[in-house]
Amino acid sequence: MSPRSPNQQRFLTDVQRLLSTLILREVADPRFNGVSITRLEACGSEHINVWVFHNAETDQQLCIQALNRMAPHFEHKLRRSFSKRRLPKIHFKWDANFEKSGDVLQMLRNLERP
Repeated sequence: MSPRSPNQQRFLTDVQRLLSTLILREVADPRFNGVSITRLEACGSEHINVWVFHNAETDQQLCIQALNRMAPHFEHKLRRSFSKRRLPKIHFKWDANFEKSGDVLQMLRNLERP
């Protein structure tokens, strides 16, 4: 993975903040309650992978499919918020690494107990 320029990092941070706000406040779908954006990854200038995690027991595929169906709405809101003419397409993906990190934390907590 190549290092990001400060401008690109700032742009991705702003996109993450705005997407989180949109999911929280503007979407009334109960499948998105508890969805967290864990990271964003720019794939050239054409795509942004948005890695998400849901803290409840939910069907990962259905959640990702629903988010990807909402992607044009999110892209429209991003275009209105940023001065750039062309914004990358958004693709939502499930962050399985986040689940694994929770398992590691649980193992560490178990080691602390006498």
